[in-house]
Amino acid sequence: MELPPSVAAVLMAAGAGRRMGHCPKSLLLRDGEPLLLRQIRLLAQAGVAHVAVVLGHHARALQAVLAHAQLPSAVSLRAVVNATPDQGPGSSLRCGLAALPAEVDELLVVLADQPLLELEDIEAMRAAWRARGAGVELVLPQHAGQPGHPIVFGPVLRQAVMQATGGQGVREWRRAHPEQVQVVALPHERCTTDVDTPEDLQSLGERFGVWLGRPPESAPWP
Repeated sequence: MELPPSVAAVLMAAGAGRRMGHCPKSLLLRDGEPLLLRQIRLLAQAGVAHVAVVLGHHARALQAVLAHAQLPSAVSLRAVVNATPDQGPGSSLRCGLAALPAEVDELLVVLADQPLLELEDIEAMRAAWRARGAGVELVLPQHAGQPGHPIVFGPVLRQAVMQATGGQGVREWRRAHPEQVQVVALPHERCTTDVDTPEDLQSLGERFGVWLGRPPESAPWP
């Protein structure tokens, strides 16, 4: 009997949150649950076997939350610290990819500050990857012309990202290989909405009825 392909994800949580007053955005609370833990839970529910959480500027605060959390037993979780998170997303992505098993066939990248993401969105992107056309090495969601996350790719793009330098990563590869990219047009903004500023938090509540709470008192807040 053939074993199903392994599935893994990189959860990007290395940012400084400068425009949020240096707040660790992934610790913002939705219904009392930190976004960091919410994303891990959704990935586990979607059948992701391995998750690498990439930490950076707020590594200590995020590690403390992970250490005391009741994490899904179905997922193997590893937290890694990017010592140079300001180099760009490619740098953090390489840290996460390096922490995942080599035999993974399907890789997702999720942002830790996506408060509207739902299980069905991850499942839809996984389904799009499995049904992709010949020669496609990257599947990404898009709404109103704006690309979003989660993106899905396999070993070919993984190797390309690992061979890149500095902050270069998926974005640069995508621009250089448009014929190998499959866009999934979405009728909603869940995959393209993240939060960068206090104004974004206000807009999120007013537009979608999702009001994020402040992180624990031990975490900085503007």
